[in-house]
Amino acid sequence: MEKKKKLPFQTILKNNLYMLKIALRICPKRVACNCLLSAINYGSWVFYSVVFLRYIFYVMEQKSAEASFMKLALFVGVSMVVFLCTELFDSWFSRRYRLITDQKIYRELNDILFDKARDVELACYENPDFYNDYTLAVKEAGVRLISVLDNFSNMIFAAVAVLAVVATLFSIDKYLLLITVFPFIGVFVFGKRKNKIMYDFNVENTPHLRKKDYVNRTVYLAQFAKEIRLSGVFRPLMERYNEGYNSAIKNYKPLIKKAYKWATLEGMFKFLFMFQGVMLYGIYCVMIAKTMPIEDFIVIMGSMSSATWTMINLSNEMGKFFENGLFAANMIKFLNYEPKIKESQDGILPVEQPSSLTLSHVSFAYEGSDQAVLKDISITVNAGEKIALVGHNGAGKTTLVKLITRLYDPTEGTVLLDGTDVRNYHLKAFRNVFGTVFQDYQVFSMSIAENVLTKTVETETERETVMEALKYAGIYDKVMTLPHKENTIMTREFDDEGAVLSGGETQKIAIARLFAKNFSIAILDEPTSALDPVSEYLMYENMMKVCENKSVIFISHRLSSAVLADRVYLLENGSVMESGSHKELMDKNGKYAEMFRMQAEKYVNEKQVAAV
Repeated sequence: MEKKKKLPFQTILKNNLYMLKIALRICPKRVACNCLLSAINYGSWVFYSVVFLRYIFYVMEQKSAEASFMKLALFVGVSMVVFLCTELFDSWFSRRYRLITDQKIYRELNDILFDKARDVELACYENPDFYNDYTLAVKEAGVRLISVLDNFSNMIFAAVAVLAVVATLFSIDKYLLLITVFPFIGVFVFGKRKNKIMYDFNVENTPHLRKKDYVNRTVYLAQFAKEIRLSGVFRPLMERYNEGYNSAIKNYKPLIKKAYKWATLEGMFKFLFMFQGVMLYGIYCVMIAKTMPIEDFIVIMGSMSSATWTMINLSNEMGKFFENGLFAANMIKFLNYEPKIKESQDGILPVEQPSSLTLSHVSFAYEGSDQAVLKDISITVNAGEKIALVGHNGAGKTTLVKLITRLYDPTEGTVLLDGTDVRNYHLKAFRNVFGTVFQDYQVFSMSIAENVLTKTVETETERETVMEALKYAGIYDKVMTLPHKENTIMTREFDDEGAVLSGGETQKIAIARLFAKNFSIAILDEPTSALDPVSEYLMYENMMKVCENKSVIFISHRLSSAVLADRVYLLENGSVMESGSHKELMDKNGKYAEMFRMQAEKYVNEKQVAAV
């Protein structure tokens, strides 16, 4: 994978601020509480390690012992009350408020990411680089956003605490300041290099971890269970898994060796050199140079204990600041991606019943490929016409349908609706012209009614629409036998009483979506591939009734269904090889006629075998 460019500090800061703005938009009260808690925590460290000790020594030096004791008793009592209040706030924040707001942040940030994922064009999902960026964006999005939120408040108040402690040290001995630079050397020199190595490790390993994740999904998802158990596919899957695992380990070893070196140096500068250095200097000043009283030594050791951990925390927070900025870059890149086909695109609204759909000299090639999948396709579908697209697998039929529905835009040529370029239409309104059933249909772990209507059923009219659609699709009787009828959940992933339907029955649920939708043009991509001949015949019969005055474009490998079409287009190698009515193509005695006779002959032979 290509190495990522080193990000300058300005970009790191900008990335962190971008994330912080998202946090402020999602949960501003959480940001305020985070700041208050950080102020309390770091303020307490400075107070008890510096102010508390210095005040005690100051009061004890006064002549009146009784007055001194009363002052100290009052001071300690007030300190205890303040400490109790801060502990109560810390407990409420950590054990209640943080847990609730974490979930709110995760949910709303995922909403932002999911909306963006839905907004990008379909072609992105066929691009490995997009998947890598998307994986990096979502893998730690919620955790990183909370880390940025914690990091900013901790870094600001840790810096204030460090300044307070440094001022105390300076008031005692100005040379102590020289020792306090060690943690910053640790962070800005060694810690920064360590963080960059860890970031590179995550970037390098994303493609390999995706291989592992793919195998994880296939092993536990029900749709793959039969093939895994009845074939030898598990072995190559595990080879793919081990390939991803071994590649990740291969990347891990040299990177971690480098990171370990920088992490060790970072730790030595952040802790060892500073704390031990101040201790040795203080002992020298008290015992050898006689320039520091013992009470000042006690104060600086208390201060240094606080200063050491405060500076270590500050340096750690600075390290996280750089790390978060690097990881945020992936999410920002994803969120700022400008789709070529915007789901929110505005434009003119199509008429309720379009008079024509035209593909004019359309060609298409996938991004990064020099080979065209479709070449110079010209097709016109007039209102009410039934069009069949036939051809071998890989001929470009499904890609053509995706161009028609504007899931892709053509590389060359134009798709026109009523003579207007489809890119000028309001995208959602344009897509609502079509009722589609794709060959790779999906059902979701929702109720059957929601799967059919593709939304929550809110009215009795919508429920009746679902029932009619189920009847047209030939699955109504089966649904009525289920425990909760149309409200039965599809699959048993979340419900023990969920419906586990056969392939043909599941396809009928997908087909029912078409019958439930108010559309002008039906597009059927192998809609009956899992249906038996009787169910297929009934489905097409019902489809023709529903689409009596509507246009239909259907793809089928069973050429017997092409007889129903007004015109047939035979695609081969991405081009229209033959076109015409079924009769015209049979009379032409070309490729279509040859394919049709081969299928008819096979069907007759099967009937003869069945008769025997």
